[in-house]
Amino acid sequence: MFSGGSFGAFKTAAQGAAKVTYNAAMGALGATAIGSGVLLFNLNRTAAHANMEAEGLHPADYPFPQKKMLGTFDHASIRRGFQVFKEVCAACHSLDLVYWRNLVGVAYSDEEARAMAEEYEYTDGPDDQGEMFERTGKLTDPIPRPYANEEAARAANAGALPPDLSLITKARHGGVDYIYALLTGYTDAPAGVDIKEGLNYNPYFPGGSIAMAQNIFDGVV
Repeated sequence: MFSGGSFGAFKTAAQGAAKVTYNAAMGALGATAIGSGVLLFNLNRTAAHANMEAEGLHPADYPFPQKKMLGTFDHASIRRGFQVFKEVCAACHSLDLVYWRNLVGVAYSDEEARAMAEEYEYTDGPDDQGEMFERTGKLTDPIPRPYANEEAARAANAGALPPDLSLITKARHGGVDYIYALLTGYTDAPAGVDIKEGLNYNPYFPGGSIAMAQNIFDGVV
């Protein structure tokens, strides 16, 4: 069918065609892989962006001493933190699970905690006549609430309910890192992000819009 020279030429041509076909196939496969990779990257980036907006930015890992394996709490910081709570946070937030006695030996002496408790009036009773009465606070009393009930709290905060702070670091993903990032993370909303009236932008808060305004500033407390 083929002469010796014709067969050699045909074989060479066939091998060349096969090589071209192989190279083309590999090129197409490579382009497909690259294209798929770019698509997946963009999809993942979009999903990550959506998750960031929904969940809020993840806070940095701050070097708080109590986070170390054998670390302990900085008691001076606890004392300053309670001062901040009294002067700022207590206007809206409660500490229902914290009693004045819990501060003794942690940040205050017995006398100091007792004196703070006596700054407040508590309803007690009933007395011998079955009547409720007012008395000064004592160590066995809880830290007083800013509002009488949930409805009063919502009415004073445009419908939002300020969370109780007793166990807030355990109740939030990120713990103390999240709390620190949230309180110090207020900033102007980026271009294209609309914040409703009465809300504030904070990238660490899920959704980015938070009812609580910035309350802590350098040199204020």
